[in-house]
Amino acid sequence: MEMKDIIKTRRLELGLTQQELADRCHADRSTVGKWESGDIVNIKRDKLRLLASVLQVSHLALLGAEEYVPTQKDKIIIYDAIYGDKLGNPIDDLKNPYPEQVGNYFGIKVEHPTFPDNGCYVIFNKDQKVQSGDIVAVSLNAEQAIVRKLYLVDKDIITLRPVLGDGELINLVGNDVKNMNVLGKYSFTITPFIK
Repeated sequence: MEMKDIIKTRRLELGLTQQELADRCHADRSTVGKWESGDIVNIKRDKLRLLASVLQVSHLALLGAEEYVPTQKDKIIIYDAIYGDKLGNPIDDLKNPYPEQVGNYFGIKVEHPTFPDNGCYVIFNKDQKVQSGDIVAVSLNAEQAIVRKLYLVDKDIITLRPVLGDGELINLVGNDVKNMNVLGKYSFTITPFIK
């Protein structure tokens, strides 16, 4: 994993917003955003050590001098919602049915007409690269995350389609794309009463 991916992955694993990470590292939120986008790759030594300490990873892993091994979890935490990139309240957990697969999973409870009483849990992998046509958890303008199929129309145009045909079709152009935060790629769905 590249440094930018490690920073974002660990920040989300720790449940920190970009602002909270910035505060702990004595930096600006925009600087954290640039770390995570890869716009800033040369971080001063003292700042890098502080960042590594806050993220609880080796500074050598951030620099690529040693292998970064993503956290393996036996349990997948289910959240009631995600706003922006801030995980909401944990409401449940389930045993990871695919422990042999590498990745950092999280779940969101979503309402679904097939399961009207309990809804279902949609599980996402934070570590997967997203491609056009993938189902993703995505947040726009730091609002509540939604589940959509993502289509890359052009480098500055993205379409988010409803997965099951119901819901709003969203087209993002130019700066709107910058306000989109892809949280993870769809892995599987499970109902709360089948764990």
